[in-house]
Amino acid sequence: MNRQKSTVRNHRILVVDDDDVLRGWLRAQLESRGCEVWEESQGDEALATYQHNGPWSFVLSDVYFYRGEKIENGLELVRAITAITPGQRMAIHTSERDFQAPVPVLIKPYPIGRLLRLLREPL
Repeated sequence: MNRQKSTVRNHRILVVDDDDVLRGWLRAQLESRGCEVWEESQGDEALATYQHNGPWSFVLSDVYFYRGEKIENGLELVRAITAITPGQRMAIHTSERDFQAPVPVLIKPYPIGRLLRLLREPL
């Protein structure tokens, strides 16, 4: 377990999800491993946070969150971020089985180890 903690230390992660409990769990798990975690629950706010507070090591977004005027779901957020920063490391998490996305997909509920493996992967 100490190896996992040291390998993700100092990552800056933006978590986008409208589930307060899940965001809190992710924050606790990632901060205990030395990550800096920012949270948003709405698409437009997530994009603004991304643009004004980067650079980011990783972005984790739910497929569905509170809709914004411009960004209505996680796939739109992925497209918007990719247009700003090609190659930005991202993943989507969802409870929908067989969900397809242009980034890695984590199926909820998932053990934190799956997310940590994504964080440790080289660019």
